[in-house]
Amino acid sequence: MTSKHLSSRDKWQSLSTSSGQSAEDVFSVIMEKHLENSNIEYIYKPDSLRGIYGIHSKSGRPHGIQPEACFCNKDNGKKIYAEIKKQKAEGNAHERACKYFSPGLVKSIQKIANQPNEIFPMWMIFSGGISTHPRYQQEIKHWFGNKKNHLFLWQNLRDYKSLTNHFDTYIRNLMED
Repeated sequence: MTSKHLSSRDKWQSLSTSSGQSAEDVFSVIMEKHLENSNIEYIYKPDSLRGIYGIHSKSGRPHGIQPEACFCNKDNGKKIYAEIKKQKAEGNAHERACKYFSPGLVKSIQKIANQPNEIFPMWMIFSGGISTHPRYQQEIKHWFGNKKNHLFLWQNLRDYKSLTNHFDTYIRNLMED
């Protein structure tokens, strides 16, 4: 999402109050605004992981993934990618997010993100009913284990302060030297 697109929208604070607004769009507007005038660049739908699996054997196109966002330290090139999963209190979005924990994918993303082996290069954000339902909360928190700081259950899209506070407390420092 470019600045040109963002400038044509309503104020970022009121974006989350509109019905039907996607969590990804709200996230983008909030984080881009939060990071303006900082050394962290916000990249919407980054292309850097699109060929992470190589080239598709039949189509010849890059075969990979495209998370919702990437945060990049302009000074040292270190990155953290963000994936947002929104669903009602049913479904399997949280299960599909588990691919980001697979050893091969983690290692490849660490390399592209200029991160050492001990840094998990993803920030996972869950919103909608999945973030408030006790069963899903229990499963997701269990799966994250010692990576709980990389998990944010965004229960209220209007609560942009808890989102930015989580980023500043747990994610931003992963891109510092």
